[in-house]
Amino acid sequence: MNNQKEQILQVASQLFYEQGYKKTYLDQIAEICEITKPLISYYFKSKSSLARAVSDTFLFELKNKIAFKLYTDYFKGRKADLQVSTAVEIRLYNLMFLTDPNAMRFLKELADDKYEDLFSQDSIRLYQIHDRRYHLDIHDDTDELAMIANAARGASFSVLWAYDRGEFNCTQEDCLDYIARLNFILMHIDKARIDAILAESKEVIRQVPFSFKPYFQIE
Repeated sequence: MNNQKEQILQVASQLFYEQGYKKTYLDQIAEICEITKPLISYYFKSKSSLARAVSDTFLFELKNKIAFKLYTDYFKGRKADLQVSTAVEIRLYNLMFLTDPNAMRFLKELADDKYEDLFSQDSIRLYQIHDRRYHLDIHDDTDELAMIANAARGASFSVLWAYDRGEFNCTQEDCLDYIARLNFILMHIDKARIDAILAESKEVIRQVPFSFKPYFQIE
């Protein structure tokens, strides 16, 4: 990625976080970057596409940081458990939005503007990796993996948003459990195994501390 595109992403990420998606304009980003507005459109087709790129970037960084900390601080030379690692990622990703009003505002305002740009186009890759590793009970002659990816991300966001609106009486812990569990149910994982995955993912987070920072950062 060239420096100009990186600068656009960095400035957009900062503004989306500080003042929200709706109140951030491409003209403003262009002025700070000292470039023309059409140049932003050259790299990113629209404001919502730019927001999706911002979201993809912090999700990629979050995945890498979690994987590294689990490798060094939890598994410690043992073979990493992909299902447990995924449950940790899902839990921390959603926890970030539930605990950071600025991050939640960005998510909701992007969804209001263009729902289809809320999610990464590469989200199916996660389920492809799980299918290769665990030989899931997936019908190869259908688009079931793509359907699972869409169902998981749509349902997870709906539950997250409803909890934030106060529609549930459950605890935050229960909400995060449900979102993580949902992903594995859609992958046809046995209930007993899902219970074990969720229990270990919580133990991972207990043993390996993570903290959230402004601008969609996790440490």
